Amino acid sequence: MKLHYKFSNLLGTVYHKGNLLFTPDSNALITPVGNRATVIDLKNGRSETLSFESEFNVVCSTLSSNGALLLAVNETGRGYLYNVKCRTLIGIHRFGHDVHAVKFSPDAKSVAVCRGTRCEIYTCPSVDRQFNLFTLKFVLRSFHDKTTCIDWTTDSRVVAVGSADMTTQVFSVPLLDKLHRFTLAGHGREIVGAFFEQDSLNIITICKNAKVNYWVVDMELSSMQPMPYIPDLEDEDNDDDADNMDTEDVPASSNGRENADDDENIDEMAEQQRIKLERKQKRLDEHLLKNPTKDDMVVFKRMSKFNYKETFEGADRGALLLCADYHKKTHMLVAGFSNGHFYLHEMPDFNLIHSLSIGDHQQMITSALFNPLGDWIALACSNLGQLVVWEWQSQTYVLKQQGHFNNMTQLAYSPDGMHIASGGDDGKIKLWNTSNGFCFVTFSEHSSTITGLEFAPNGQFIVSSSLDGTVRAYDLLRYRNFRTYTSPTPVQFSCVALDAAGEVVCAGGFDTFNIFVWSIKTGKLLDILSGHEAPISALAFGRNTTQTTLASCSWDKTLRTWSLFDSQGSRETFLLSTDALCCAFRPDGQQIAVSTVDAQILFFHPDTGQQTASIEGKHDLGYARKETDKVTGKKLTFGRQDFLAYRSISYTLDGNYLLAGGRSKYISLYNIHEQILVKRFEVTCNKSFDGLNEYLNRRKMTEFGSLALIDMGQDEDENGKNIRLPGVRKGDRSSRHFKPEILVTCVRFSPTGRAWAACTTEGLLIYSIDNTAMFDPIDLNETITPLSIRQTLYDKNDSYLALLMALKLNEKSLIVEIIENIDASKIEHICQSLPLLYVELLLNFIGEQIQHSRHFAFYLSWIYNILMNHTNNLKPNSTKILNTLCNLEKNLTLKHDSLGKIVENNVFTIDYLSTIASIFKPDNMETSSIPGTKRKSDRNTTSISEE
Repeated sequence: MKLHYKFSNLLGTVYHKGNLLFTPDSNALITPVGNRATVIDLKNGRSETLSFESEFNVVCSTLSSNGALLLAVNETGRGYLYNVKCRTLIGIHRFGHDVHAVKFSPDAKSVAVCRGTRCEIYTCPSVDRQFNLFTLKFVLRSFHDKTTCIDWTTDSRVVAVGSADMTTQVFSVPLLDKLHRFTLAGHGREIVGAFFEQDSLNIITICKNAKVNYWVVDMELSSMQPMPYIPDLEDEDNDDDADNMDTEDVPASSNGRENADDDENIDEMAEQQRIKLERKQKRLDEHLLKNPTKDDMVVFKRMSKFNYKETFEGADRGALLLCADYHKKTHMLVAGFSNGHFYLHEMPDFNLIHSLSIGDHQQMITSALFNPLGDWIALACSNLGQLVVWEWQSQTYVLKQQGHFNNMTQLAYSPDGMHIASGGDDGKIKLWNTSNGFCFVTFSEHSSTITGLEFAPNGQFIVSSSLDGTVRAYDLLRYRNFRTYTSPTPVQFSCVALDAAGEVVCAGGFDTFNIFVWSIKTGKLLDILSGHEAPISALAFGRNTTQTTLASCSWDKTLRTWSLFDSQGSRETFLLSTDALCCAFRPDGQQIAVSTVDAQILFFHPDTGQQTASIEGKHDLGYARKETDKVTGKKLTFGRQDFLAYRSISYTLDGNYLLAGGRSKYISLYNIHEQILVKRFEVTCNKSFDGLNEYLNRRKMTEFGSLALIDMGQDEDENGKNIRLPGVRKGDRSSRHFKPEILVTCVRFSPTGRAWAACTTEGLLIYSIDNTAMFDPIDLNETITPLSIRQTLYDKNDSYLALLMALKLNEKSLIVEIIENIDASKIEHICQSLPLLYVELLLNFIGEQIQHSRHFAFYLSWIYNILMNHTNNLKPNSTKILNTLCNLEKNLTLKHDSLGKIVENNVFTIDYLSTIASIFKPDNMETSSIPGTKRKSDRNTTSISEE
């Protein structure tokens, strides 16, 4: 089994915080999800998480005008320059702390960064050779509060910067003869957006208290020329050039992560460069004061002002405007408010086009964006994790996705591996399509945390357990809750299990310590299994055994097996050293694995009761400490026995490997036979979560304790109001800001064996086998080269030998070339002669190829001949090639579903055309009454009379 797994996608989270981005062709939307970014292809209906990963959450981002470069800045001011087309991280640049907004110029030669109380202009990477990613060119520092928004004119010579000091300042970069700097005032709250008109200096400013000002200029932008060179502005010291001083770039590692320690020398040099440019800007201001400019300078005049709240009523008058965007070609302005409403107006007359709500009135719209064509509006809600793309002309949804707004707790794969069901603390169950990454149905009948999820063996329904005291079954054909199972007395259910036949469902109690057994069809309570003396932590059914066996583990330090349909009841009791957290049956039912609080994984034989193996996982979990802990992670782990442990385990399909995850940033993959760690996967490096640091930072320790104990969060929420308790006029003075802790609550292997998923604090992570970066030849010798393989096929015309040589070399592109150049008449003969060693390899390759290749019928012929000629050999080894067969079934099902709709549409169209042809065929033309046509006899009469 090949274990070259790598991160492939992030589900369960579609938006966290920050601004949205559309690609220039309007086909894709880029949304920030924690410390990553996801590209949602709106045209093809797919989502993909980009490969780079930041050390902290992304707060702002921008995309170049050609759609090639993405710049994402995290909470600490680190900017990640990523090539979207090549899917490659170019480098990392330190902009510094407190970055609020960033935007590329339309010509993609400069980028403006709102940092603290200033705006910094950098030159962007270009085809010309330069040492640094970004070179600091201008520092605009004349604000009295933080800068909040940026906009460029279409010629990239003028930039407008909005600030929390209620002003918008317009700068020319570089200096123009008729415009140096102009300040626009007239607002009562911080500026949310400033937008130039197309090819003009006319500008719209909008502030947080929902007031809009429209400013006009009586001068054309094209009439302005660059300001003449002023030699007095050069520094007296003639220090090094700006390009040599700016050394803030950080080399990008292969996975896009920075080093843990900051380079103080680089920060000092960067600050010196900023100070130098600020002195230059100050000397420029002094020069302009000593040398008054001409009278024909640009003057902005406020032509009109508008107020959103004039039409608001009741509690909506207290809503704040949080985001806005303006489309320059269509003159449309969209604004999102803290009460969940968004408004679409036409400028400059401020005509209302639409007024709608994204959902709950208590949820805030934190980002709004027009696509480049102006017909779609993307809206995002941070609290709900909701993302909507709305077409305002037809008033329809292009995309509507929402993740779990609380932690995810459970997941389950469908039998074909095409879907994943996830449950969270919000009581919702969501179904995700693994091929496109979208959620297509949500069940919200539960009112508390989801504690267990199981798919039926036939994939037609799922069952779930919850702390609300119910076990529910959902129909996946009609998407409804068709059965609800309850206990005679109220019980909080902690786990659920479904038997191999899909006829019996069991749930364990959290407060009554009993196991309840129901019939799926009738909903009748069949039995109550007693014996445990503490909360039941997990249940698992043994599959493919001679009898139905149920395994249960509990906090009472026991693992029990039960015979549900025998009078014996409890068959075996296994005593453990500590409390059990989870258990799992091997797919063949001949082994049980149980994880305990002391980070051990024990293996038992269900029939004999003997312990067959054990794995010590305490060192594999790693060491972690919270920011408020006063000791290192290593001392903390060994001082507390229950600090780190595996909360979830899962077998591979062949039963040779075990996946385990828990209260750690690592997920471990073990070889059961060798009892060793095969690979350890790091879930995240996002330090916005707690529990990632291993060592104690003495710089954050004072004589009064850790600095992390000081609540550095804002005293106000995003609305600018204190968070209130019901019935309390003043804010809740006991409220605190905290960092969520990284956890792995559930891990599951896909039935195809080519992927696995993990529920984490960051979301639903999908890891799949990486075939692109893997060279795995079979029985290779010196004579097998790409050149010799091509000579065998084209010169010697030996298709069979060429295919064997290509399979031995195991290079994907070469195998595709050889197979697709083999004549279809030779397929049956080649399949008959193919050795069994290469049958699995060829099936595996074809299973992957049919998903994307257009030669579907050609590859189907290969599959048919392989299975027909090697059935007798494959059947005894079906367990060994089960991963390949499941993956083949999954891809064929996906192809069938996609082609089925096209075929049905074509059949309907052919039937329609055939019916039309039978009605209007030449024999019936005389009796037809088609408007605008004449009968044959009439046409003949007319032609004779004309002659």
